[in-house]
Amino acid sequence: MAGVTTEPLLTIGSFARAVGLTASALRHYDDCGLLPPAATDPASGYRYYTPDLVRRARLVAGMRDAGVAIDTMRTVLDATPDVAQKALRELLDSRAERAARDEAALVAVLEAVQGSEPGPPAQTQVDGPVLAAALRQVRPAADGDPASPLSSVLLEVTPDGVDVVATNRFWMALRTLPFTGSGSGRAVLSLPVAARLADALDAAGEVAVEVTGDRVVLLGEEYAARHVAYPSHRVVLDGLDDATTTAVLPTATLAGAVQAAGRAEVTLELAVGGPVLDGREIGGTVAGADLTLRLGAALLLRGIAACLGPEVVVAASAPARPLRLRSPYQAGFVALVMPIRPE
Repeated sequence: MAGVTTEPLLTIGSFARAVGLTASALRHYDDCGLLPPAATDPASGYRYYTPDLVRRARLVAGMRDAGVAIDTMRTVLDATPDVAQKALRELLDSRAERAARDEAALVAVLEAVQGSEPGPPAQTQVDGPVLAAALRQVRPAADGDPASPLSSVLLEVTPDGVDVVATNRFWMALRTLPFTGSGSGRAVLSLPVAARLADALDAAGEVAVEVTGDRVVLLGEEYAARHVAYPSHRVVLDGLDDATTTAVLPTATLAGAVQAAGRAEVTLELAVGGPVLDGREIGGTVAGADLTLRLGAALLLRGIAACLGPEVVVAASAPARPLRLRSPYQAGFVALVMPIRPE
């Protein structure tokens, strides 16, 4: 037989049962060069396997169940451990991002289906300048591409309050204002429309605002909404883990340290002994577990700038989970900043 070996030989059927693959799958992976047998009978073509192939075959079976492509399987099986782990982490990250996009899209479809029978518009009384300030406060988090559904500001009225939201998937800014009125409704406003609405609200004082999926009505003027799928920010917020680390940091010192670093990425070390950013002590207090985060400098600066007051509250649960930024001087506002995933 080709590929003679001194180890005990298993038939393809026995080996298939031992490793959780079918005989046809084993033949396929042999043809791909991914899992060749130890020996092949040249006359009958029968394939035979040895016990030392069990681990490789079980890894193949696990990746097959997970839908891993053949080329990635080959990298995981034949490359160095570091390269194999990197390939799997990249696959996990890409699938997590795809799952998040799919979830957001399905939530938007669900909301559209639930709202397919239009109900009465949400009607709320708001302080005009306060809502105007909220629209401008979250605006920097919106996507800069006008064609993107996220190049928008979401105005959503719920029984819990009026949410003003913007996000580009890398960070999100949310301001929740007290609710006085009736009904529920949401409108996705383009950035120019949101700016016009804010300008109108500046001089409005206490004013009635009507919100539906098609428009926002203020002082008799209609502001058209975009008909785009917008992610559910409440799904994101409800999915956050409890913070394990919380810090109160001086805003100016933190922003200055980011700018002084002069780098696209910075490392923020939240330690009870004293917070440090790229080797610079920034002062403030830390409670909870020590945690190190890798962050995009520009995103962090935008999140800090959105928080009012001389201090910012920073809360996190893990290096790869969203960083929460709040102002102790302003209730109802939160910014979520996605960290850079550790290698």
